[in-house]
Amino acid sequence: MRLHAGRKTIALVGAVVTALLVGSGAGVATAEPTEPAFAPQSIVWPTQTDGYVLGAVACGTAICPAEVRATHNGGKTWITAGRTHNGLAKSGEPGLTSLQFANSKFGWAYDPYLEVTKDGGATWTQVPVPGGDAKILNLLAAPDGTTYVITSGCEIGSGICNDRPLKVWRAPAGKSTGWKQLDLPVAADAQVSMDATGSTVYFLAAPFVGPGKLSTITNGTVRPTSTVTCADAEDAAISDLATNGPGRVDVLCMARFGQGHADKTLLVSGDGGKTFRYDAIPGALGLAGQLSVGPDGAVMLTTITASLVYYRPTLSKSWRIDQDWLEKGERIHDLVQQSGTTAWVVEGDAAYTQDTQLWVTHDAGASWQQTSVVPA
Repeated sequence: MRLHAGRKTIALVGAVVTALLVGSGAGVATAEPTEPAFAPQSIVWPTQTDGYVLGAVACGTAICPAEVRATHNGGKTWITAGRTHNGLAKSGEPGLTSLQFANSKFGWAYDPYLEVTKDGGATWTQVPVPGGDAKILNLLAAPDGTTYVITSGCEIGSGICNDRPLKVWRAPAGKSTGWKQLDLPVAADAQVSMDATGSTVYFLAAPFVGPGKLSTITNGTVRPTSTVTCADAEDAAISDLATNGPGRVDVLCMARFGQGHADKTLLVSGDGGKTFRYDAIPGALGLAGQLSVGPDGAVMLTTITASLVYYRPTLSKSWRIDQDWLEKGERIHDLVQQSGTTAWVVEGDAAYTQDTQLWVTHDAGASWQQTSVVPA
């Protein structure tokens, strides 16, 4: 069971938003910061009781180290665990943007740099990018303690280098050294999603539009599994992948996307991705973003441009959507389910503004409340 989501889709969001929103002129809403100033950027729950938030703090210098806050009682109280060496990264600049933990002690801050902690975020060590590559694009901290990263040889800020395919690396459980490159070719412009249950990793690489290639990785051994084809295959893009148990794989697709609308479909597999059934998601508002499937089967997905969360409760066939809970309509990301009823999401990007927000639902997505992680 994997409760953290991280940023599994590494290129689709940027490509879609660039294609559809350039020149929109949307401004950034501002508000008076609370004290102490902490702007959440990324949240992860490796267990139902242990949660971590990566965020920005004001330190009076041009570049401030990012701060990690933690809870070990399910979110009742929070502490300042520690600070990373690097600050949060703006697009195309050095630093960090995302957080993942495999358990209550071992975790990573990444993209495009890489740092590791083995004491619950108290201390952090900067780790060289495997293979001497330039940057980390994506990372998966699997429940068994192994780590998978996607690297690029393109310099930070240089965009996609079409002549330099991406590389996939695996580190042993609990280690930040001993990386081994996997025999898993990935095109430079591929959209990559990965998730894990136990020691099994599902890895999906797809072009911007068209079918994707699903592989299963077990103890470092790669096995091609299937070609994943969305409905309306010639006009569909794969947005994300999630698993919530052995053999259970879900894939989020969207078709006919543009002007903030898309036909969204959930592909559901019970045999490890060999076959899928197609579940249409009603409501065209918003482009498909991130997918999260809880341990009990509850499904949630975020949307790009519309800043909405669609959800389908456990054992329900009906999709629901709450359109009134966000204040500013900023980008929402880092959707993660802590339990069958509680989920979290971050609104805004802390590298650009101190006015990001953390939202939580305690009724499986029926309603959302703004919250904070102020140390007790």
